[in-house]
Amino acid sequence: MIRTLTLLGLGIILAVAVACSKRDARPQITIEIPPGFGGNFVLDMGVRGAPPLQKSGDVYILSVPRSGKVETSTLLEKSDVTFKNESDGRIWGFSQSVYRTGDGISTGSKLEFFVGTQKEFEAEQNKKNKSGRTGTSSLAG
Repeated sequence: MIRTLTLLGLGIILAVAVACSKRDARPQITIEIPPGFGGNFVLDMGVRGAPPLQKSGDVYILSVPRSGKVETSTLLEKSDVTFKNESDGRIWGFSQSVYRTGDGISTGSKLEFFVGTQKEFEAEQNKKNKSGRTGTSSLAG
């Protein structure tokens, strides 16, 4: 009887742990950087009328265009991002932002980063700061 109750209790704990881990799982995005790409990249999400991000299984796949800008109707608040083909430069200034209404409803999100050397990134940040735009100060590289 005690063994049965112990096994039942462990089963319930396992079921709760699995349910919680699935609920808290962040969406996965793989960003493919083309050879020779350098500069800023911006992904605007939750854009009405824009195409959704492509998916392969449970992973969203995004190829960086030469323009460095993508708009999508897909809205992901916080995601786990991996980079593919980043051999031409490092990733700097990676940030994810979520835009919300006053009552907390998500209206859009943005993912940004820079591809290049640290010196190129710093020069770009200086340009942004001189033009009155705020730049990101955290480095991910």
